[in-house]
Amino acid sequence: MRSRWFHVPSVHSPSQGNEKKVGWLELFYDLIYVATFIQLGNALSLNLSISGALSFAGLMVPLWITWNAYTFYANRFDVDDLIHRLLVFVQMFAIGGMAVSVTQVFGGQTTQFAAFYAASRAVIVLFYLRTYWQQPDARDLTGAFSRSYGVGLALWLASCFLPTPWVYLCWALATFIDLVQPFGRAIRSMVDRYPPDILHMSERYGLLTLIVLGESFVKVLSSISEVSGGPASSLIITCAMGLAIVTSLWWIYFDDVAGSRIKANPMAGFAWIYAHIPMTIAAVATGVSIKKAVFFDLSTVAPEGYRWLLCSSLALVLFSVAAIDSVTERRQSEFGDRIRTGARLFSAFFVVLLAPVGAAMPSWIFLLLLAAICVAQVILDLLTAPLEADEEMLREGVHQVWGSGQTEENDGQQTIAKSGVPPRPDFKSSIRKGTPSELRRDIYFQLMDGSWTALFATLIFVFLLANGVFAGLYILEPNSIANTASQSFGDAFSFSVQTMSTIGYGTLSPETTYANILVTCQAIFGISFTAMATGLIFAKVSRPASSILFSNPILVTTFHGKPTLLFRVGNARGNEIVEASVSAAVFVNTVSPEGHALGRMFNLKLVRSNTPLFMFTWQVMHVIDEDSPLFGSDASSIADDIQLVVMSITGHDATYGQTIHGRKLYYPEHFQFDRRFVDVMTTLDDGRIMIDYTGFHNTISDNEVELPHQIDESEYEG
Repeated sequence: MRSRWFHVPSVHSPSQGNEKKVGWLELFYDLIYVATFIQLGNALSLNLSISGALSFAGLMVPLWITWNAYTFYANRFDVDDLIHRLLVFVQMFAIGGMAVSVTQVFGGQTTQFAAFYAASRAVIVLFYLRTYWQQPDARDLTGAFSRSYGVGLALWLASCFLPTPWVYLCWALATFIDLVQPFGRAIRSMVDRYPPDILHMSERYGLLTLIVLGESFVKVLSSISEVSGGPASSLIITCAMGLAIVTSLWWIYFDDVAGSRIKANPMAGFAWIYAHIPMTIAAVATGVSIKKAVFFDLSTVAPEGYRWLLCSSLALVLFSVAAIDSVTERRQSEFGDRIRTGARLFSAFFVVLLAPVGAAMPSWIFLLLLAAICVAQVILDLLTAPLEADEEMLREGVHQVWGSGQTEENDGQQTIAKSGVPPRPDFKSSIRKGTPSELRRDIYFQLMDGSWTALFATLIFVFLLANGVFAGLYILEPNSIANTASQSFGDAFSFSVQTMSTIGYGTLSPETTYANILVTCQAIFGISFTAMATGLIFAKVSRPASSILFSNPILVTTFHGKPTLLFRVGNARGNEIVEASVSAAVFVNTVSPEGHALGRMFNLKLVRSNTPLFMFTWQVMHVIDEDSPLFGSDASSIADDIQLVVMSITGHDATYGQTIHGRKLYYPEHFQFDRRFVDVMTTLDDGRIMIDYTGFHNTISDNEVELPHQIDESEYEG
């Protein structure tokens, strides 16, 4: 038991089962910082200009640095005595002082803010000095950070006594030192010797992001509650769109950023951490702008200042997430990681474009487009990673393993489970976990493998989106298109559609050099898009589809005095399939003499495995002799002896001029013993052959007598 009054800080060594959990003191600590962020956001809303935005960002960075400094200290050292708590409370008091004095900085009064910030830095230095004195095992680490943060402390203290122009230089120099010091060779070597608990760090960054995004909800709801007489319908609409933006940002962070592992790259960890700086800044600014956006007049153009603030902050969030995506990997994703990175970057570009384009549309369309872009990020997340991250990922750490989620049984498996038969492997719906990013699905594969509906929906979406982007670019320059209303997004969109589709009705035409350059770029894009769409549709149309029918049961019967495995295939289309070949394999569980459990596939030797012409039906046989892996199996033991039998057939389709294939999986419950197939082939009076597929899967007992036909089906080869 440790004394609550005083105990020596200990070095935390992250390991399996020894991950650090976020403490209550850390959560309390975060609330003070978020309160300061709110005050900074309020100051930004009162100083809505480029200089105000730069001042806001410039003050957010050093604030984030002090939060990050304490977070890393608490991550590497275990200490929670009276002295530590008092020091944390002193720092929280200093942070509160910064929250109160932050608005003065925008008015040129910097002394009070600098003094409070220096006090918070002093506490960080005391944390490391105390640990340096009491914990000799990590003095190289604590000594290096004490000196580094001490230099920054001296600069902030000196700024309290300097005139205004030099104050900002000291602040910039101190911030620069803080940002670059982790890249030094000495510090990087210490990180290898004292690795941080990555899971704890991920939770800390996630909680700060969660509280910042939650404040956006609070701002919106508190603003609406102050409206006398209750919110109007227009206010409810804008509120819904604003909350849709915030919830989408929450979704893509906690399912994308927090659901990924950092790649094995020396600089990936630094990029992951530092990308959170602009993301936190942008998240706070987004909350400020959404608070104002809910009061936009839906029928008029959104105010320019808040339109630019909302678009730039939202674009910065997406850009920061893209930067994090570039150094992380989602193990449960179905697609390569470059798809999500590219989608975030393109969305950020489109959001920035909406800032000037928003002047050509009413505010409800402007907000709806922003909300649609954010919701599209959620849809992308669901499409690329439909599975949850499993508990293995959380146990082994963010930097080591991110996995796919718990598998779900399909309807057929659930039916089997309810009937008492254990679930069977479903190879077609298999779930891939931990696939390397470069080997995952891409867009081309998904469109070829998916439905026609998905293909046309994707092409239509890309077509409309591309024309929307070019329409926005056209109206950036007024009167760039002849015979259109000034700054009309609808006219610009129509002109873009005519340009991309090469229609050109002769009414709308480019008027300026800028418009002609855009027309040239769009023509190149349009030709490329048309070629790609045509290629996809042609490839999908021309892809051959087999019409091979496999019998539902697989039979074990006696043929020529020997036990024989028997199944039936048919060419339902009836065209010529030449050089058809069939193969069969059985999957069994084996245990080696050394005790290694291994699932193995054994090929089944067939009586006849190929035929020069396959037009009708074909019964495939395997003699169960001493060399067969099925030897000795009967109706009572087949479920224990095998897992499944795989049958496949390939051949050259004379109609398509391409190779086609088909396959069927048989499980133990599909086996029928001492039965044979009903004959489905007869010869008509005029000599034509008729195949009755209504009885294709029917069987009869070996003891039953079937009238002979003119054609012995079991010997028919085409």
